[in-house]
Amino acid sequence: MSSFFTSFEDQVRPRGLGIKFAAEGQEDYWLQGKRYSVSQGRYFLVNDSVPSLDVTIKNKATWSVCVDIDAQLVNDVLQQWLHPNDLDSHHHISRYLLTPDLFIREAEASNHLQRLLTNLITSSASQTLQVSAIELIYELTSLVIEENKGVVDSYYRLQTAKSSTRKEVFRRLLVGKEVLDDSLFTELSMKEVAEACCMSEFRFYRLFRQCFGDSPYNYLFKKRIDKSIELKKQGQSWVEIATLLNFTDLSAFSKSFKKVMGVSPSKAIL
Repeated sequence: MSSFFTSFEDQVRPRGLGIKFAAEGQEDYWLQGKRYSVSQGRYFLVNDSVPSLDVTIKNKATWSVCVDIDAQLVNDVLQQWLHPNDLDSHHHISRYLLTPDLFIREAEASNHLQRLLTNLITSSASQTLQVSAIELIYELTSLVIEENKGVVDSYYRLQTAKSSTRKEVFRRLLVGKEVLDDSLFTELSMKEVAEACCMSEFRFYRLFRQCFGDSPYNYLFKKRIDKSIELKKQGQSWVEIATLLNFTDLSAFSKSFKKVMGVSPSKAIL
């Protein structure tokens, strides 16, 4: 369903795997007190485990599209991707593949995905499709799974005996990841992060590394360096940035920056 609004406020209920994309303007989705902003070139994935969520558009001309993909199709694509040599697996695809915590996220769309979704907006508005609708949905589903490969990999990288345990561990690790994302400008110990996930510090460290392929320390370290580049583009000095991001001094920040980026801040091409 494509739409054009300058102001809008409603509550929506996802069906299957919902994809919300804005070609122009901005939509804000609110889920459990957290805002997900869908602006130009970005999309929001939400699973049908969410009963409803609020959406608002405030005084901004917004062209957008919402696509709901049947859960069975998403599972089929996941199954073929995870087990490409199992030709008969489609007869017993398990609903657990589309776990509630696997596809609830905001992300940047690739050029290919942006073109496809933008074409859906214009095609839906004019009611003309150059190819069949089901063919477009197949391509869209494959692209979304491919672009979220890292998230899917992280989920299935967790070594648990039961799928229910994997779901719960992954949910807790996402809580920890979110706490780390929100602590770029504050001093926060890993013990505090682990407590937010209801885990011991060692268990959080081990499972985070198993799931995301990096330690929580390095994850936070790299996020701060990424943030420093963003702040520099906004016009702040390296000294101000080093202080904001809780580095002891400019020298410590410069060493950390070079470790991640390969060059010192003064030589970085931004």
